[in-house]
Amino acid sequence: MENKELTIEIQGSIFDNLEKMARAANLSTARLCALLIKSFIENDGKVFIGEWDEGPGIRILPDWPRFSSGVMKVRAEEQYK
Repeated sequence: MENKELTIEIQGSIFDNLEKMARAANLSTARLCALLIKSFIENDGKVFIGEWDEGPGIRILPDWPRFSSGVMKVRAEEQYK
């Protein structure tokens, strides 16, 4: 399976909290993001999108998996990819 790269913008305070989580897990911030997205998709996370009545705009509702997503194993050499 081919890996693809994604660049995203995250609000500073959100990024800071995400970075703290990554450090606590001894992962790079990018690696933690990739694992979270992978877990969301592989465990049937859904995103519902509709019109925003107060708009103009849209509403986005992420529906996270309701049960444990399982344990992901990360090799030491993969932590800071």
